[in-house]
Amino acid sequence: MCHLRPAYALTAISCLVFGAPALAQSGLCAGLGDTGQWMGQGQASADIASAQGPLDLAVISQAGARAVGLFSLGTAMDIRVEAAPTAAGGDTIIELFDADGRLVVVDDDSGGGVSSRAELALEAGSYCLAVMGFGGAAVSADLRVSRLDMPALTAGLAGGFGDWQGGAPFVGIDPCLPETPAVRLGAGPIDADLAKGVSMANSVDAVPYYRFSLAAPQALSIRATNELADPYIYLFDASGMVLAENDDAVGLNSRIDVLRPLAAGEYCIGMRALSDRTSPIRVTVSSRDLQEAAVLAYASAEVAPPLDGSWPVEDLGPLSTTMTLDWHVPGDQAQWFVFDSPTEGLILITADAVGDGDPMLDVFDADGTWVGGNDDANGSVNAQHALPVQAGRYIVALRQFGEEDEGLIRLTLTRYLRAAP
Repeated sequence: MCHLRPAYALTAISCLVFGAPALAQSGLCAGLGDTGQWMGQGQASADIASAQGPLDLAVISQAGARAVGLFSLGTAMDIRVEAAPTAAGGDTIIELFDADGRLVVVDDDSGGGVSSRAELALEAGSYCLAVMGFGGAAVSADLRVSRLDMPALTAGLAGGFGDWQGGAPFVGIDPCLPETPAVRLGAGPIDADLAKGVSMANSVDAVPYYRFSLAAPQALSIRATNELADPYIYLFDASGMVLAENDDAVGLNSRIDVLRPLAAGEYCIGMRALSDRTSPIRVTVSSRDLQEAAVLAYASAEVAPPLDGSWPVEDLGPLSTTMTLDWHVPGDQAQWFVFDSPTEGLILITADAVGDGDPMLDVFDADGTWVGGNDDANGSVNAQHALPVQAGRYIVALRQFGEEDEGLIRLTLTRYLRAAP
Protein backbone atom coordinates (compact mmCIF):
# COMPACT_ATOMS: atom_id res chain seq x y z
CA MET A 1 0.00 0.00 0.00
CA CYS A 2 1.32 3.43 -0.93
CA HIS A 3 0.33 6.27 1.39
CA LEU A 4 0.64 9.92 0.35
CA ARG A 5 0.55 13.10 2.37
CA PRO A 6 0.30 16.48 0.62
CA ALA A 7 3.62 18.36 0.73
CA TYR A 8 5.20 15.70 2.94
CA ALA A 9 5.76 12.47 1.05
CA LEU A 10 5.41 10.96 -2.37
CA THR A 11 7.07 7.59 -1.98
CA ALA A 12 6.08 6.58 -5.50
CA ILE A 13 3.94 8.67 -7.80
CA SER A 14 2.88 5.47 -9.51
CA CYS A 15 0.97 4.40 -6.42
CA LEU A 16 -1.21 7.49 -6.65
CA VAL A 17 -1.54 7.97 -10.35
CA PHE A 18 0.00 5.60 -12.77
CA GLY A 19 -0.20 2.09 -11.40
CA ALA A 20 3.00 0.97 -13.14
CA PRO A 21 6.33 -0.09 -11.69
CA ALA A 22 9.07 2.53 -11.66
CA LEU A 23 11.56 1.03 -14.05
CA ALA A 24 13.21 4.14 -15.45
CA GLN A 25 16.08 6.28 -14.32
CA SER A 26 15.08 9.10 -12.00
CA GLY A 27 14.20 12.43 -13.58
CA LEU A 28 13.47 11.29 -17.14
CA CYS A 29 10.92 13.59 -18.82
CA ALA A 30 10.89 15.89 -15.77
CA GLY A 31 10.02 12.96 -13.54
CA LEU A 32 7.13 11.63 -15.62
CA GLY A 33 9.31 8.73 -16.74
CA ASP A 34 10.01 7.63 -13.17
CA THR A 35 6.80 5.63 -13.22
CA GLY A 36 7.08 4.36 -16.80
CA GLN A 37 8.09 1.06 -18.35
CA TRP A 38 10.55 0.58 -21.16
CA MET A 39 8.76 -0.49 -24.31
CA GLY A 40 9.49 -3.71 -26.09
CA GLN A 41 11.77 -6.10 -24.19
CA GLY A 42 13.33 -3.54 -21.86
CA GLN A 43 15.75 -0.62 -21.87
CA ALA A 44 18.53 -2.44 -23.71
CA SER A 45 16.30 -3.01 -26.76
CA ALA A 46 14.16 0.16 -26.54
CA ASP A 47 16.05 2.13 -29.24
CA ILE A 48 13.56 2.27 -32.11
CA ALA A 49 16.30 3.38 -34.51
CA SER A 50 17.97 -0.05 -34.28
CA ALA A 51 15.01 -2.24 -33.23
CA GLN A 52 14.08 -5.16 -35.48
CA GLY A 53 10.37 -4.40 -35.14
CA PRO A 54 7.88 -2.08 -33.44
CA LEU A 55 8.14 -1.48 -29.69
CA ASP A 56 4.89 -2.42 -27.96
CA LEU A 57 3.56 -2.07 -24.42
CA ALA A 58 0.19 -2.91 -22.85
CA VAL A 59 -0.81 -0.42 -20.14
CA ILE A 60 -3.69 0.58 -17.90
CA SER A 61 -4.19 4.27 -17.13
CA GLN A 62 -6.21 4.97 -14.00
CA ALA A 63 -8.94 7.65 -13.97
CA GLY A 64 -7.46 11.14 -14.15
CA ALA A 65 -3.96 9.80 -14.73
CA ARG A 66 -1.37 8.86 -17.33
CA ALA A 67 0.34 5.54 -18.03
CA VAL A 68 3.80 5.90 -19.56
CA GLY A 69 5.95 3.95 -22.00
CA LEU A 70 9.63 4.81 -22.49
CA PHE A 71 11.78 4.52 -25.59
CA SER A 72 14.99 5.95 -27.00
CA LEU A 73 16.22 7.06 -30.39
CA GLY A 74 19.87 6.55 -31.29
CA THR A 75 19.73 8.82 -34.33
CA ALA A 76 17.35 11.50 -35.57
CA MET A 77 14.57 10.14 -37.81
CA ASP A 78 10.84 10.10 -38.52
CA ILE A 79 8.89 7.82 -36.18
CA ARG A 80 5.29 6.90 -35.38
CA VAL A 81 3.66 6.81 -31.94
CA GLU A 82 0.24 5.20 -31.36
CA ALA A 83 -2.26 4.07 -28.77
CA ALA A 84 -5.33 1.89 -29.25
CA PRO A 85 -7.87 1.10 -26.50
CA THR A 86 -8.21 -2.60 -25.73
CA ALA A 87 -11.59 -2.55 -23.97
CA ALA A 88 -15.04 -1.46 -25.10
CA GLY A 89 -15.75 2.19 -24.38
CA GLY A 90 -12.08 3.17 -24.19
CA ASP A 91 -10.89 6.37 -25.85
CA THR A 92 -7.18 7.27 -25.77
CA ILE A 93 -5.26 10.53 -25.81
CA ILE A 94 -1.47 10.38 -26.22
CA GLU A 95 1.21 12.88 -25.23
CA LEU A 96 4.87 12.60 -26.19
CA PHE A 97 7.47 14.27 -23.94
CA ASP A 98 11.19 14.66 -24.53
CA ALA A 99 13.81 13.83 -21.91
CA ASP A 100 13.54 17.34 -20.40
CA GLY A 101 9.77 17.05 -19.97
CA ARG A 102 8.81 19.28 -22.91
CA LEU A 103 5.56 18.30 -24.64
CA VAL A 104 6.37 17.36 -28.24
CA VAL A 105 2.98 16.29 -29.57
CA VAL A 106 -0.52 15.51 -28.32
CA ASP A 107 -3.22 13.60 -30.22
CA ASP A 108 -6.72 12.28 -29.63
CA ASP A 109 -8.26 10.46 -32.60
CA SER A 110 -5.73 10.54 -35.48
CA GLY A 111 -5.36 6.77 -35.27
CA GLY A 112 -8.93 6.40 -36.49
CA GLY A 113 -12.00 5.93 -34.31
CA VAL A 114 -10.98 6.47 -30.71
CA SER A 115 -7.32 5.53 -31.26
CA SER A 116 -4.42 7.99 -31.21
CA ARG A 117 -1.50 8.40 -33.60
CA ALA A 118 1.19 10.84 -34.70
CA GLU A 119 4.06 10.71 -37.19
CA LEU A 120 6.85 13.17 -36.56
CA ALA A 121 10.57 13.83 -36.87
CA LEU A 122 12.50 13.44 -33.60
CA GLU A 123 16.05 14.17 -32.56
CA ALA A 124 18.17 11.47 -30.91
CA GLY A 125 17.38 11.05 -27.22
CA SER A 126 15.01 9.44 -24.73
CA TYR A 127 11.24 9.97 -24.79
CA CYS A 128 8.12 9.28 -22.72
CA LEU A 129 4.92 8.26 -24.47
CA ALA A 130 1.99 8.92 -22.11
CA VAL A 131 -1.59 7.75 -22.58
CA MET A 132 -4.72 8.75 -20.70
CA GLY A 133 -8.44 8.24 -21.18
CA PHE A 134 -10.50 10.95 -22.87
CA GLY A 135 -12.26 13.11 -20.29
CA GLY A 136 -10.10 11.68 -17.51
CA ALA A 137 -11.62 8.20 -17.74
CA ALA A 138 -9.60 5.08 -17.03
CA VAL A 139 -8.41 3.27 -20.13
CA SER A 140 -6.53 0.09 -21.00
CA ALA A 141 -4.51 0.43 -24.18
CA ASP A 142 -1.77 -0.93 -26.40
CA LEU A 143 1.06 1.51 -27.09
CA ARG A 144 3.35 1.26 -30.10
CA VAL A 145 6.42 3.16 -31.28
CA SER A 146 7.69 2.33 -34.75
CA ARG A 147 9.67 3.59 -37.69
CA LEU A 148 7.59 4.56 -40.70
CA ASP A 149 8.71 1.42 -42.58
CA MET A 150 7.25 -0.79 -39.82
CA PRO A 151 3.63 -1.99 -39.42
CA ALA A 152 1.26 0.48 -37.80
CA LEU A 153 -0.97 -0.38 -34.85
CA THR A 154 -3.91 1.78 -35.97
CA ALA A 155 -5.71 2.44 -39.24
CA GLY A 156 -5.03 6.17 -39.22
CA LEU A 157 -7.50 8.83 -40.31
CA ALA A 158 -7.59 7.52 -43.86
CA GLY A 159 -8.49 4.01 -42.75
CA GLY A 160 -12.09 4.50 -41.68
CA PHE A 161 -13.61 2.38 -38.96
CA GLY A 162 -17.28 1.93 -39.59
CA ASP A 163 -19.74 1.90 -36.74
CA TRP A 164 -18.36 3.51 -33.57
CA GLN A 165 -19.85 2.32 -30.28
CA GLY A 166 -23.08 1.36 -32.05
CA GLY A 167 -23.69 4.89 -33.31
CA ALA A 168 -23.18 6.85 -36.50
CA PRO A 169 -20.08 6.19 -38.63
CA PHE A 170 -17.12 8.04 -37.17
CA VAL A 171 -14.53 8.26 -39.91
CA GLY A 172 -11.39 10.18 -40.55
CA ILE A 173 -10.41 11.98 -43.75
CA ASP A 174 -7.58 11.69 -46.22
CA PRO A 175 -5.18 14.64 -46.57
CA CYS A 176 -6.35 17.21 -49.10
CA LEU A 177 -3.91 16.77 -51.98
CA PRO A 178 -3.82 18.76 -55.26
CA GLU A 179 -5.86 16.03 -56.99
CA THR A 180 -8.46 15.72 -54.20
CA PRO A 181 -11.95 16.77 -55.40
CA ALA A 182 -13.01 19.93 -53.55
CA VAL A 183 -15.54 22.75 -53.90
CA ARG A 184 -13.92 26.14 -54.47
CA LEU A 185 -14.73 29.13 -52.29
CA GLY A 186 -14.76 32.17 -54.57
CA ALA A 187 -13.93 32.39 -58.27
CA GLY A 188 -10.31 33.28 -57.58
CA PRO A 189 -8.28 34.72 -54.71
CA ILE A 190 -10.70 35.63 -51.90
CA ASP A 191 -8.64 38.49 -50.37
CA ALA A 192 -11.13 41.22 -51.34
CA ASP A 193 -14.06 39.30 -49.80
CA LEU A 194 -12.47 38.45 -46.47
CA ALA A 195 -13.83 41.52 -44.66
CA LYS A 196 -17.43 40.32 -45.10
CA GLY A 197 -16.49 36.64 -45.19
CA VAL A 198 -16.75 33.91 -47.81
CA SER A 199 -19.32 31.31 -46.81
CA MET A 200 -20.93 28.09 -48.04
CA ALA A 201 -23.12 25.41 -46.42
CA ASN A 202 -23.16 21.71 -47.31
CA SER A 203 -23.23 18.42 -45.46
CA VAL A 204 -19.99 16.50 -45.00
CA ASP A 205 -21.46 13.67 -47.09
CA ALA A 206 -21.96 16.11 -49.99
CA VAL A 207 -18.82 18.26 -49.66
CA PRO A 208 -15.98 17.10 -47.40
CA TYR A 209 -13.37 19.54 -48.84
CA TYR A 210 -13.25 23.23 -49.81
CA ARG A 211 -10.43 25.06 -51.59
CA PHE A 212 -9.55 28.72 -51.56
CA SER A 213 -6.62 30.86 -52.72
CA LEU A 214 -4.94 34.00 -51.42
CA ALA A 215 -3.19 36.64 -53.51
CA ALA A 216 -1.34 38.13 -50.51
CA PRO A 217 -0.52 37.07 -46.92
CA GLN A 218 -3.65 37.11 -44.75
CA ALA A 219 -4.57 36.45 -41.11
CA LEU A 220 -7.74 34.35 -41.25
CA SER A 221 -10.57 32.92 -39.21
CA ILE A 222 -12.16 29.68 -40.45
CA ARG A 223 -15.44 28.68 -38.82
CA ALA A 224 -17.62 25.59 -39.18
CA THR A 225 -21.03 25.85 -37.52
CA ASN A 226 -23.88 23.43 -36.86
CA GLU A 227 -23.92 21.75 -33.47
CA LEU A 228 -26.20 18.97 -34.78
CA ALA A 229 -23.35 17.87 -37.05
CA ASP A 230 -20.56 18.57 -34.50
CA PRO A 231 -17.97 19.62 -37.11
CA TYR A 232 -14.23 18.94 -36.94
CA ILE A 233 -12.15 20.98 -39.38
CA TYR A 234 -8.63 20.79 -40.80
CA LEU A 235 -6.61 23.37 -42.72
CA PHE A 236 -4.19 21.96 -45.32
CA ASP A 237 -1.57 23.72 -47.43
CA ALA A 238 -1.18 23.06 -51.16
CA SER A 239 0.93 19.94 -50.54
CA GLY A 240 -1.59 18.30 -48.17
CA MET A 241 0.21 19.13 -44.92
CA VAL A 242 -2.09 19.87 -41.98
CA LEU A 243 -1.49 23.43 -40.76
CA ALA A 244 -4.16 23.47 -38.05
CA GLU A 245 -7.21 21.57 -36.84
CA ASN A 246 -10.00 22.20 -34.36
CA ASP A 247 -12.98 20.62 -32.67
CA ASP A 248 -15.40 22.33 -30.27
CA ALA A 249 -13.91 25.83 -30.12
CA VAL A 250 -17.37 27.27 -29.36
CA GLY A 251 -19.68 24.60 -27.98
CA LEU A 252 -19.71 21.86 -30.63
CA ASN A 253 -18.78 24.29 -33.41
CA SER A 254 -15.21 24.57 -34.70
CA ARG A 255 -12.96 27.54 -35.40
CA ILE A 256 -9.38 27.96 -36.57
CA ASP A 257 -7.80 31.37 -36.04
CA VAL A 258 -4.62 31.88 -38.05
CA LEU A 259 -2.71 34.51 -36.09
CA ARG A 260 0.39 34.41 -38.28
CA PRO A 261 -0.69 35.46 -41.81
CA LEU A 262 -0.87 32.65 -44.33
CA ALA A 263 1.34 33.16 -47.38
CA ALA A 264 -0.21 33.73 -50.78
CA GLY A 265 -1.19 30.44 -52.39
CA GLU A 266 -3.67 27.56 -52.41
CA TYR A 267 -5.29 26.10 -49.28
CA CYS A 268 -7.85 23.43 -48.50
CA ILE A 269 -10.34 22.93 -45.65
CA GLY A 270 -11.19 19.34 -44.72
CA MET A 271 -14.32 18.46 -42.76
CA ARG A 272 -15.54 15.72 -40.45
CA ALA A 273 -18.94 15.49 -38.74
CA LEU A 274 -18.73 13.71 -35.41
CA SER A 275 -22.53 13.40 -35.20
CA ASP A 276 -24.84 13.93 -38.21
CA ARG A 277 -22.99 13.75 -41.53
CA THR A 278 -26.14 14.77 -43.43
CA SER A 279 -26.70 18.09 -41.59
CA PRO A 280 -25.42 21.16 -43.47
CA ILE A 281 -22.33 22.76 -41.94
CA ARG A 282 -21.71 26.42 -42.74
CA VAL A 283 -18.04 27.06 -43.50
CA THR A 284 -16.91 30.68 -43.38
CA VAL A 285 -13.48 32.12 -44.15
CA SER A 286 -12.99 35.73 -43.05
CA SER A 287 -10.24 38.15 -42.12
CA ARG A 288 -9.05 38.09 -38.56
CA ASP A 289 -7.93 41.04 -36.52
CA LEU A 290 -4.93 39.79 -34.55
CA GLN A 291 -5.96 41.53 -31.33
CA GLU A 292 -9.50 40.17 -31.58
CA ALA A 293 -8.13 36.70 -32.31
CA ALA A 294 -5.92 36.85 -29.23
CA VAL A 295 -8.87 37.88 -27.04
CA LEU A 296 -10.98 35.01 -28.36
CA ALA A 297 -8.11 32.56 -27.89
CA TYR A 298 -7.63 33.62 -24.26
CA ALA A 299 -11.38 33.49 -23.61
CA SER A 300 -11.62 29.93 -24.95
CA ALA A 301 -8.35 28.75 -23.31
CA GLU A 302 -6.83 27.85 -26.67
CA VAL A 303 -3.78 30.02 -25.87
CA ALA A 304 -2.38 31.09 -22.51
CA PRO A 305 -2.32 34.88 -22.02
CA PRO A 306 0.92 36.74 -21.26
CA LEU A 307 1.68 37.32 -17.58
CA ASP A 308 2.35 41.03 -18.08
CA GLY A 309 -0.94 42.36 -16.71
CA SER A 310 -2.53 42.88 -20.13
CA TRP A 311 -5.05 40.07 -19.42
CA PRO A 312 -6.60 39.26 -16.03
CA VAL A 313 -4.73 36.36 -14.41
CA GLU A 314 -5.20 35.62 -10.69
CA ASP A 315 -1.80 35.09 -9.04
CA LEU A 316 -2.08 32.31 -6.44
CA GLY A 317 1.57 32.62 -5.41
CA PRO A 318 3.71 29.69 -4.21
CA LEU A 319 1.78 26.47 -3.64
CA SER A 320 2.77 24.96 -0.30
CA THR A 321 0.22 22.26 0.56
CA THR A 322 -3.43 22.59 -0.52
CA MET A 323 -5.17 25.69 -1.85
CA THR A 324 -8.94 25.93 -2.46
CA LEU A 325 -11.00 28.80 -3.83
CA ASP A 326 -14.51 29.23 -5.23
CA TRP A 327 -14.68 31.23 -8.45
CA HIS A 328 -17.53 32.41 -10.63
CA VAL A 329 -16.95 31.08 -14.15
CA PRO A 330 -19.19 32.35 -16.98
CA GLY A 331 -19.84 30.06 -19.92
CA ASP A 332 -18.11 32.26 -22.47
CA GLN A 333 -14.96 33.29 -20.60
CA ALA A 334 -12.11 31.14 -19.28
CA GLN A 335 -10.77 32.26 -15.92
CA TRP A 336 -6.98 32.26 -15.58
CA PHE A 337 -4.73 31.50 -12.60
CA VAL A 338 -0.98 31.24 -12.14
CA PHE A 339 0.86 29.47 -9.33
CA ASP A 340 4.47 28.73 -8.43
CA SER A 341 5.80 25.26 -7.68
CA PRO A 342 8.85 25.67 -5.39
CA THR A 343 10.25 22.22 -6.27
CA GLU A 344 9.60 19.26 -8.52
CA GLY A 345 6.76 16.94 -7.56
CA LEU A 346 3.17 16.42 -8.53
CA ILE A 347 0.19 18.80 -8.40
CA LEU A 348 -3.35 17.39 -8.34
CA ILE A 349 -5.75 20.00 -9.76
CA THR A 350 -9.50 19.52 -9.37
CA ALA A 351 -12.43 21.65 -10.52
CA ASP A 352 -15.81 20.84 -8.92
CA ALA A 353 -19.10 22.47 -9.85
CA VAL A 354 -20.81 24.14 -6.90
CA GLY A 355 -24.40 23.71 -8.06
CA ASP A 356 -24.88 23.85 -11.83
CA GLY A 357 -21.91 23.88 -14.15
CA ASP A 358 -19.60 21.65 -16.18
CA PRO A 359 -15.96 22.62 -15.48
CA MET A 360 -12.96 22.03 -17.71
CA LEU A 361 -9.25 22.43 -16.97
CA ASP A 362 -6.30 23.36 -19.17
CA VAL A 363 -2.75 23.74 -17.84
CA PHE A 364 0.18 25.54 -19.48
CA ASP A 365 3.79 26.04 -18.48
CA ALA A 366 5.32 29.51 -18.08
CA ASP A 367 6.22 29.59 -21.79
CA GLY A 368 2.58 29.03 -22.76
CA THR A 369 3.00 25.39 -23.81
CA TRP A 370 -0.08 23.26 -23.10
CA VAL A 371 0.94 20.49 -20.67
CA GLY A 372 -2.39 18.84 -19.88
CA GLY A 373 -6.06 19.18 -19.17
CA ASN A 374 -9.29 17.38 -18.40
CA ASP A 375 -13.05 17.63 -18.85
CA ASP A 376 -15.00 14.86 -17.10
CA ALA A 377 -13.21 12.81 -14.42
CA ASN A 378 -14.22 9.95 -12.17
CA GLY A 379 -17.61 9.42 -13.79
CA SER A 380 -18.76 13.01 -13.20
CA VAL A 381 -18.87 16.37 -15.00
CA ASN A 382 -16.11 17.63 -12.69
CA ALA A 383 -12.52 17.91 -13.92
CA GLN A 384 -9.27 16.59 -12.46
CA HIS A 385 -5.68 16.57 -13.72
CA ALA A 386 -2.48 15.18 -12.17
CA LEU A 387 0.45 17.34 -13.26
CA PRO A 388 4.11 16.34 -12.82
CA VAL A 389 5.97 19.60 -12.24
CA GLN A 390 9.43 21.06 -11.97
CA ALA A 391 10.21 24.17 -9.95
CA GLY A 392 8.61 27.06 -11.81
CA ARG A 393 5.37 28.78 -12.80
CA TYR A 394 2.28 27.11 -14.23
CA ILE A 395 -0.86 28.68 -15.69
CA VAL A 396 -4.32 27.17 -15.20
CA ALA A 397 -7.42 27.92 -17.28
CA LEU A 398 -10.77 27.17 -15.64
CA ARG A 399 -13.75 27.22 -17.98
CA GLN A 400 -17.22 25.85 -18.57
CA PHE A 401 -18.00 23.23 -21.23
CA GLY A 402 -20.72 25.31 -22.94
CA GLU A 403 -21.80 28.92 -23.14
CA GLU A 404 -25.03 28.02 -21.34
CA ASP A 405 -23.10 26.72 -18.31
CA GLU A 406 -22.45 29.22 -15.57
CA GLY A 407 -21.84 29.21 -11.84
CA LEU A 408 -19.35 28.72 -9.04
CA ILE A 409 -16.47 26.32 -9.56
CA ARG A 410 -14.34 25.12 -6.64
CA LEU A 411 -10.71 24.98 -7.73
CA THR A 412 -8.38 22.90 -5.55
CA LEU A 413 -4.64 22.48 -6.01
CA THR A 414 -2.80 19.94 -3.87
CA ARG A 415 0.98 19.60 -3.94
CA TYR A 416 2.74 16.28 -3.38
CA LEU A 417 6.46 15.92 -2.75
CA ARG A 418 8.73 12.96 -3.20
CA ALA A 419 9.58 11.32 0.13
CA ALA A 420 13.14 11.54 1.28
CA PRO A 421 15.08 8.29 0.65
